[in-house]
Amino acid sequence: MKLSRMFAMVLGLMGLRVAGAVLNLVSQIIFTRIFNPGDVGVIFLAMSTAAFFGLLATVGYPWLAMTQLPRFSALGLTKIQHAFHGAFLRDGLVALFSICIISVVFSAALNITSDAKTALLFACLAMPASVLLRYGSAVANALRLFNLSYAPDFIVRPGLLLLYISALILLGFKISMQHALIAFVVSLYVVSVAQAYVLGRQGALPSDFMKARPNLTKALRSRAGALAIVALVTTSFADLVTMIAGFVLPPEELAILAVAVRLAAIAGFFIQVAQQFVLADLTEALTKQNHHAARQLLIRLNYMTMATILPALVGAAFLGPFALNLFGPHYVAGQSLLMVLMLGQSIRAFSGMNQQLLSIAGHQIKTAWACILALAVLVIGAFSAAPSYGMMGIGFAVVAAELSWSIILALQAQRLTGARGDIFWLLKTNSRPHAL
Repeated sequence: MKLSRMFAMVLGLMGLRVAGAVLNLVSQIIFTRIFNPGDVGVIFLAMSTAAFFGLLATVGYPWLAMTQLPRFSALGLTKIQHAFHGAFLRDGLVALFSICIISVVFSAALNITSDAKTALLFACLAMPASVLLRYGSAVANALRLFNLSYAPDFIVRPGLLLLYISALILLGFKISMQHALIAFVVSLYVVSVAQAYVLGRQGALPSDFMKARPNLTKALRSRAGALAIVALVTTSFADLVTMIAGFVLPPEELAILAVAVRLAAIAGFFIQVAQQFVLADLTEALTKQNHHAARQLLIRLNYMTMATILPALVGAAFLGPFALNLFGPHYVAGQSLLMVLMLGQSIRAFSGMNQQLLSIAGHQIKTAWACILALAVLVIGAFSAAPSYGMMGIGFAVVAAELSWSIILALQAQRLTGARGDIFWLLKTNSRPHAL
């Protein structure tokens, strides 16, 4: 893929993400304007819990699909693709029931607040739709149907929610916190079913449930499970941070943190988009042992990553207070936290594609240990620093977790594959074109 083509595709997908970010931003501004900060904190906690549960219930299959489905296609193994879908359906169904049962037991056994119980309830209600949407987006990405991969979740879903909430306000209806969360759940189901319909036979079908092969499912399960752990750090870190903060911050501060995390995550998503849409080409190049093509993809991607994160840092520094003030004067207090979170995004950006290289090489289980350590650093840091430093303590924990994760992945990629996907290693080995 040429650099000009890569830029064109990234700009197009960035356009989708910007449009989706605007829709989400407007919806969140409406929430912060019509609800008090305490209710806003509960709404964001419920949404983050729903996203977290949805990720767990996929058992990692969407991220495995983005590398394995292109591989199966390149090797002409079309029947195995349906067996792959079947493995996802079977393991996903078990995960759905398990998470719901654990949530019920957790709510009954522990003395948690009614707000936390509300978050758990709506997370379980939204979970099946979230699972279907995540997997459908991954399949569309593997098929290089990038608009179908990103538009449903980032344009259509928030657009529906915004349209519904705005219509109620214009008609003079008073919206409760529960009403807003019900609208969120319904929009998820509408979009996920519509995406599955458009994918048709190329996506997961109920008939694929019976096409799962025990040996294939057993081989996939451990790798997919490891990727689910990895995904907590790579794609759902903002939701995870919000969830953890919900245990150590009062709802009013949690609302500020949730807004700052979501603003910082916009820059991180641009980088993830660039990485994901070249993942199929990178997998194909490495499968065919075309190391020169793979190296050129990695170099171009790293240049594009730097061209994304540096303007984002400058923008956050100068425009952060204005953006936060859109949510209300109460949220401007999150400017310092926003800059700390952007530092965490920068560390992640400069770590390159080490995790993806390890995944393609079949080292998903080993990379999971890097993520487990990063999660441990985040949890320990948050519970240790938040009592003394409040929101900033959570931000410091995020930076420490990002740094530990990036360093360990770089060391693993060097040791296990003999190559790395970050710009530092690529420039260092520039005189060795076949170093990859």
